[in-house]
Amino acid sequence: MKNFKTFCIGTVAILGLATGASAQTVSPNGTFTLSNVGTITVSKGITLNCSGLSGELVVASNDAEVTDLSLSGGLFGQCANITFTDFDYPLTATDTSSVTINNVVVEGITGNCAGNITGAWNDAADTITFTNAVLPRTSGTSSNCTINGTIKVSPALTYTVP
Repeated sequence: MKNFKTFCIGTVAILGLATGASAQTVSPNGTFTLSNVGTITVSKGITLNCSGLSGELVVASNDAEVTDLSLSGGLFGQCANITFTDFDYPLTATDTSSVTINNVVVEGITGNCAGNITGAWNDAADTITFTNAVLPRTSGTSSNCTINGTIKVSPALTYTVP
């Protein structure tokens, strides 16, 4: 098994780990903080450069879920108008180089999006980076939601993937 520590998400989105087909283990139990590393860029018809991301990841009995997530900053503070709903978002991993935040629901300025987003995991930095991660549209403009940026989780979170 490969050791995979500190996990964050994401997002714009966002992020949580759940036991499932991958049978990963997560430790320690507790509450972890999610924060942005640099700018989080979100798009759906318009592009916003968000200077803040805050969130919470809770780990209990090998399950990890994002339980809170919000954005701030952007032109005239517009990032605060992007709302994440329908928590909790389980986080899954099938290898040590990527993680998926599942069941993310976003209400945006130009419409809504929902689905799963996958990002690249950096074990040394305890970050997940989203590069053109797509959440499918559910309403509003014809475009999907796209997320770019890096999220850090702290303190360190460790999990293993068989």
